[in-house]
Amino acid sequence: MLLPIVLWGSKPPSHTVNTVFLSRDDRTLVTGSCEGQLLVYNVYAKDIVPKCMLIGHTSSVCSIKQLSLGLHDLHVVSASIEGEIYKWNVTDGAYLKCKALQGPLQSLKVLPSSQNILVCGQYGAMHILDPINLDVKHVLVAFDPTHWILCYTIFQPPKTKDEEVVSLTINGYVKTWHLPDNLQEKTITETENKPLTCTDPVMITYNPKSLYNCMIVCKTEWRIYRGGDFVLLLTDTSQQGSRWMGGRFYQTNNVILWTEAGTVYIYKLPSRAIRPVDHTDTTWAAEPASCLYSFSTGDTPLCKFLYRQSLRTVHIYLVRGEEGGDIKLWKFEKDADVAKQGIGKSINCSLNETWRTNPPSIAREECERCGTPCDVTASVSLEPLNYVACGFSNGTIVIGKIAKMAIHSLSSLGGGAEYKRLYGHKDSVCTLSFPHFISPTVYSSSVLYSGGKDFSVKIWDWKKTQLLQSFTIHAGFVTKFLLPPTNATGRLKGSMVSVCEGNIVAVTKPTNASPLFYGTCHHAPIQEIRWRMSEDIVLVYCSDDTVYIWGLSTGHLDRIETGHVALNIISADSTPCQELKSILNISPPGTTYPKQTSGLSIVPFQFRRKDTFGHIIVFDTELLLHLVSQIQGSFYDEGVDDTIKSSKNPTMNFDMLKKKVAQRGAELRFTHERRSSIITQTETAKLLDERSVSLPLDDNLKAEEEKDEGKVKSSSNNLPNGIPSQHGDTLASDRISAIKETCTLLLSGLHAWGVDENIDSTCLKHLGMFSPSKEVSYGTVSSNFTFMLMLPGWEKRAEAQSGGTLFYPYGRWCISSTMTTQHLLSVSALANKQMSTDLTLSFNQHIRAVSLKRVSDNATEREELLRQSINESEKKAGWSHVTALHCIVLPEHVPSSYCSPQLSHLALKWQDRCMEVREAAQALFLRELRRIGFSGRQQLVNQWYPYVVRKRDINPPEPLEKIFNVELPAISKFYRTLINIPTKSVSSVSLDDEDTPNDHFAVSVIILGVIVSEFNDEVELNNVRPHITSPDKLEAIKARQPKKSGFLLTYDMLKMLSFALFSQLTQPPSILPLHSPLRRAVVDLIGRGYSVWGDFMNLTAVIMALIELQTDPLVPIETKKAIAQSGSLPGTGNKVRLAAAATVRAAYQASILIANNKPQHTINSLSKEILTFKCDVEAGLTVQSLSPFPSSYHTVLDKGRYPIYLLVQNVIEKSKQKDLSPILVKIIEIILFCIDIEQFKTRSLSDLVPSLTRNPMVDYCSSTQQVAVGSAEGLVHIFDIRAGKCTPLHAHSGPTSAVTMSPNGRTLLTYSEREGKVTIWQSSSGILSLMSNSTALRLIRTVDLQPQIVFSNNYHNTSYFKWEGTRSVSLHQLDGTKKLFTV
Repeated sequence: MLLPIVLWGSKPPSHTVNTVFLSRDDRTLVTGSCEGQLLVYNVYAKDIVPKCMLIGHTSSVCSIKQLSLGLHDLHVVSASIEGEIYKWNVTDGAYLKCKALQGPLQSLKVLPSSQNILVCGQYGAMHILDPINLDVKHVLVAFDPTHWILCYTIFQPPKTKDEEVVSLTINGYVKTWHLPDNLQEKTITETENKPLTCTDPVMITYNPKSLYNCMIVCKTEWRIYRGGDFVLLLTDTSQQGSRWMGGRFYQTNNVILWTEAGTVYIYKLPSRAIRPVDHTDTTWAAEPASCLYSFSTGDTPLCKFLYRQSLRTVHIYLVRGEEGGDIKLWKFEKDADVAKQGIGKSINCSLNETWRTNPPSIAREECERCGTPCDVTASVSLEPLNYVACGFSNGTIVIGKIAKMAIHSLSSLGGGAEYKRLYGHKDSVCTLSFPHFISPTVYSSSVLYSGGKDFSVKIWDWKKTQLLQSFTIHAGFVTKFLLPPTNATGRLKGSMVSVCEGNIVAVTKPTNASPLFYGTCHHAPIQEIRWRMSEDIVLVYCSDDTVYIWGLSTGHLDRIETGHVALNIISADSTPCQELKSILNISPPGTTYPKQTSGLSIVPFQFRRKDTFGHIIVFDTELLLHLVSQIQGSFYDEGVDDTIKSSKNPTMNFDMLKKKVAQRGAELRFTHERRSSIITQTETAKLLDERSVSLPLDDNLKAEEEKDEGKVKSSSNNLPNGIPSQHGDTLASDRISAIKETCTLLLSGLHAWGVDENIDSTCLKHLGMFSPSKEVSYGTVSSNFTFMLMLPGWEKRAEAQSGGTLFYPYGRWCISSTMTTQHLLSVSALANKQMSTDLTLSFNQHIRAVSLKRVSDNATEREELLRQSINESEKKAGWSHVTALHCIVLPEHVPSSYCSPQLSHLALKWQDRCMEVREAAQALFLRELRRIGFSGRQQLVNQWYPYVVRKRDINPPEPLEKIFNVELPAISKFYRTLINIPTKSVSSVSLDDEDTPNDHFAVSVIILGVIVSEFNDEVELNNVRPHITSPDKLEAIKARQPKKSGFLLTYDMLKMLSFALFSQLTQPPSILPLHSPLRRAVVDLIGRGYSVWGDFMNLTAVIMALIELQTDPLVPIETKKAIAQSGSLPGTGNKVRLAAAATVRAAYQASILIANNKPQHTINSLSKEILTFKCDVEAGLTVQSLSPFPSSYHTVLDKGRYPIYLLVQNVIEKSKQKDLSPILVKIIEIILFCIDIEQFKTRSLSDLVPSLTRNPMVDYCSSTQQVAVGSAEGLVHIFDIRAGKCTPLHAHSGPTSAVTMSPNGRTLLTYSEREGKVTIWQSSSGILSLMSNSTALRLIRTVDLQPQIVFSNNYHNTSYFKWEGTRSVSLHQLDGTKKLFTV
């Protein structure tokens, strides 16, 4: 989960407007630039506010159009000249889809009826794309492919759903294609082809009021044709030699046109040009068009226009976009007399005005220190050292830590960060290069290259701030640095290639005073440099398709080749240079980020060379949480038990501490004589909120302390993933400090400042956070690294509403639901992690101080330690309040425009591998479901249930409208089309928990599963329905049931959803990865809602599947024990093992929930399968021979003994006595199957299963290894563990209430409360040793007592036996009486 924060810099980036788009609701304006970005503006009545920038295209954006898919958000599709097509959710600022077509593109349009996308390029064919997945559906083919299409339009004939495509080619031909409503053909050929005399056409459009007129705008003239047969009706030339850019029909008899110079003209058409005429009459052309009105829109010649009639009002919008992102918008009424009234004043918006708010920039202290305007002209990230180097226009190079520089850029903290400055350039620094990032084994991490406008190349040792070499060899400023190929040897190894504006190539090296290679005479800009090391030559390819061939060793120009020869030479086998490209400038989608070592990286960006550098700080929340876990583990005292580390509650476990201190030789005594030399119990209770113990210090503890300190030092090198301990070296401490600074920066930037003043004060005083003094520009980043970045001034509208305050506290939560989701998840997860980390560090310091060190009698030291403990408790409370604010309270303080978190994104994080992210996602998901109420949950069901229906192996039992319980118009046509879309493989949900779930089936299963599990009273549970076949009886039962206002899901929908969950649980790993988030989520939801799913699922199959997941060999037994004890996961480890541990934890918790919900059914199912297993083994069948059969669970039972043991033990502890009585015998059978017989030689049953022996119906004799178990049928089962046999005794006619065996195993007593009788059995030796002889076990006597009335609420106060001696035993009855027996 990546979170970007932008430091824009002192000047706005270049944004040369190339296309303009205005949404149908007239509220959103989007401009596409020649630099490849999209700018989104909010349009108000008297203002235009820039909102955000969308970065994804790598070339100039040529067209933007809106998609109408029946959704609430605004979806647009954009195209670039290099063939890239992107689909965006502009309302949310989210990237949706990307498609690359071959060949350059010119424009795209959306077909009105089908919403398919029609794409036109510089070739003779056009493509029709699907609006959902951007796949090519149809191709419009021309008879002559050499007729390139320059412009086209789409119109729909009246009284039909068919569409017509009319285009103009480069040689003046008009071509038409007919698109019927039910178009099925893949290839569509043209239906008409007619030559026209117009040249250089730029636009063709029809009169929207009447399709009789068609206007074609060319560069030097515009014409009106008759729409049916293209008969020329009117022609007019351009005014004063200007060139036309476009035009539209303004009214039925008026047209509006605009020129490249920015002048707008409105013409009135003659009557013969707007009504049918006799085209044989040649006198009509004498009546020209008359100019009604003209005005100039600006002085800048490079501009783009947009003309659109509003669909909501009677207004017309004219938008002009200029270089620099300046926008002018005119709004006038459709029927106004423009010749007399004009079109009024424009609404203006300028990025330069926006940047007057002085947005934060990196190293702004350098500009303030110089006292003169100083811009960042070059920048490079020094990864993986967590530094960034910035070159300024005054020639200075400033180097500092990323986190510290960002903190000082956003805050008002004085003093400045710790910078290193390099002085040497006499003019602006043009470019910087850090080659160690590309080749760490060849280049030193202290070497930095710089090039300036003073024509120099300098090589620095930035760690020592020393200049190693300086070369002034170029005839222009250096534009970029390149690295030699990886196979470079000899003197080229460790060198750097520099290219200057004068088209000169030089190769320099820190150890050489002169350049190794110097190539001039290039007459065009250099595009590429390639190497042929075997031939010792360098190939320089220029923009004029010329290749210069140089000798590498001699430095002489061998020859120059052009044309096809040059292309063949450059494309032959050769090695290119390694170029350090900016991710945002020229790298294609999918470029990965630098390796992060502290949870954040910085991405410098510059769209044009004249721009000031901006910086995107990208946080990796999950990596940051992982690093904090590693630091937390590194500070643990080696003397503390590992189970304390994995405890969910970070407070002190005193039982574990007692055992450890006892092992060290320190005696633990609960005394009060030496309170003056230790922390008192009251003070410790305030610190840990737990019962306290006094730890008197022994004289030998000093030696133990020194020994333990040496152990800690020696173990610092064995910490996970190289994270050092607190005794590590300077580099290690710097890395830990960088991680902490990253946490501070991220939490301070994302915290909801201004919502609660008390929490804000706590954050500033106790949690080490800072309040940003400058406007923070947030953003989002998608899976293929496309960005949405908020522009400075995005809170301008909120500022006016808040009465002029700088920061409106609720503005950020009203922008984007994607951003809201990521911010809430990150803050909640990090705050929770910080709370446990701070407390754990305090806990370990307390252990060192109390159990290993002497505490002085000085009261001042005790007060200081107590003050620290109070501070730690305040920190814990502060982090808790921060978590509660963002997880629960925030929506109550935000106005109605609150952008709620995306439930689809939270659903994917429902079982995230990271525990903190998982818990935060679940809390946010459940809060959001409760906040939206019943109607909101109903809308969710209606939205997501079709994705379950579209699964191929799930057929809806009833029509879709009947299942939804709504009328037909309520179901969008868009959702109907989803049912026919083939399902994407669920294996796309990756192991890395990335946001790749365009698989809507996975999201729908999780969302609906959570709704059913948490709101099961709002679903239709008709348990008698499957068992009734008569329709009359079924209707009668329905009539007797209480009427409800409605159900979220009907019975048939529940049945289908249950089948979907079960199918995902049992999917093989080849289809659904074993440790994927989807499988974990399905496991968790089955356990949570099994009270609902139980009627539709096979309990045995579910339990066996969960047990099989718990037998994963990737998870060691120690981790499984920790999961069973505390439910926690290991904080460190590789991704595969952490994901496997998370799957085991989810399966364990789900099996526990199912067993607690249906204990008897669970035990019966396990007993049945174990009995089958034993019978097959006794018959001589092996587990391997039975494992291939699908109905056999023998492999699961053989490997899953420990998970079954944990499951049964939990059933014993959590179930009531009345629920355990019928299944006690089967529980003993399962326990004896799971436990190895060898363990009974050294341990008793009370040690192995403590909760079982506390039951009065079970007794164990350790001398004979026999177990006696009573049953509800009056039988007493005697289990011989050594022989592996069980023999029943008919003791009572009613249920057995208590049994006991003598210590020597020769006497057995049983009691039945309902029958009121005690039976005493005896044998001469062990009971089962003579079991083969019927006279060996004899009934000594029977004692009749008063029968006891058993009430349902007395299941805990049952009767029991207690041995008073070797021959006397007492019976404690239910009514409190006590009977004594002598045997």
